[in-house]
Amino acid sequence: MPNPARLLFLPIALAAGFAAQEGKMKVILDTDIGDDIDDAWALAFVLSHQDFHPVGVTIAHGNTPARAPIACKMLHLTGRTNIPVAVGRKTNHSVSHQYTWAEDFQALKPTGQSAAGFIVEQARRFPGEITLIAVGPVQNVADALRQEPGLGKYLKRVVLMSGCIYGDHRRPGQPVAEWNVRASIPDAQLVYAAGLPLTIVPLDSTTLVRLTDEEREQVRKYDSPLTYALECLYRLWLRSPESRMTLHDQLAVAEAASPGTFFNKKETLRLIVDDKGFTRIDDAKGKPVIVCLEPKRDEFMRYYIGKLTGQRLGI
Repeated sequence: MPNPARLLFLPIALAAGFAAQEGKMKVILDTDIGDDIDDAWALAFVLSHQDFHPVGVTIAHGNTPARAPIACKMLHLTGRTNIPVAVGRKTNHSVSHQYTWAEDFQALKPTGQSAAGFIVEQARRFPGEITLIAVGPVQNVADALRQEPGLGKYLKRVVLMSGCIYGDHRRPGQPVAEWNVRASIPDAQLVYAAGLPLTIVPLDSTTLVRLTDEEREQVRKYDSPLTYALECLYRLWLRSPESRMTLHDQLAVAEAASPGTFFNKKETLRLIVDDKGFTRIDDAKGKPVIVCLEPKRDEFMRYYIGKLTGQRLGI
């Protein structure tokens, strides 16, 4: 039989929980978690950031039903089972080693709603309040636009880890077709052309920021369910002893959290996506996009590692 005293205080506890979210930034993280390791570590960033109110996690690209349990397990381990996970359309059947970490996990399952439907529903529910952070190929964002062409008027901001404007650190002056764009070119073309309140963090910036052994050790030594999960997933991702994570997706999360703080330069450029997946400057046809350049590497890393090692999620 339920404890009457606990029932009496339940509405107070719920009210306190809702009050604690007031003033926080509502975010949806759209991720292709499970391939490169930065997606899982970006989700951890969102979960451990005290100024975020995560409205949901949406799963993009590839074998989306197989990816989703990784996010679900992370939410379960950290006591964040109130955050729904919505699965986007499946585009292939591939798997990676990280999938094994959650392949038998059943304690928390995705919602039955599609990722695109979830994004549209939440944007309409909280007009002008949600920041959508998309760190993978943008099928879900594009599908949401197909459902609601006016999506941009409902979202506060859209931040993508996407594109390459001037070249990365290995090829300065030689732009490349960045993976998140190239993996789903028609969807990227739709998203870039939609007139969204769009900011991108491109390869120009992200390839300058890699995790050092000392930084990984700081996270590994911090005793929490979240950091334990990150180390497990990191070991599954390692291809060789020389492998080191590039923090592509985490820089996009940091830009969402504190616009402009971690970049020395931001340019507003009119961009298009061409048929080969390049993000081109086109003053005639392009839509305005804020582009984050010249990352403040050490300042960002102190901020990021501080969030991961300052939380007590799941304790």
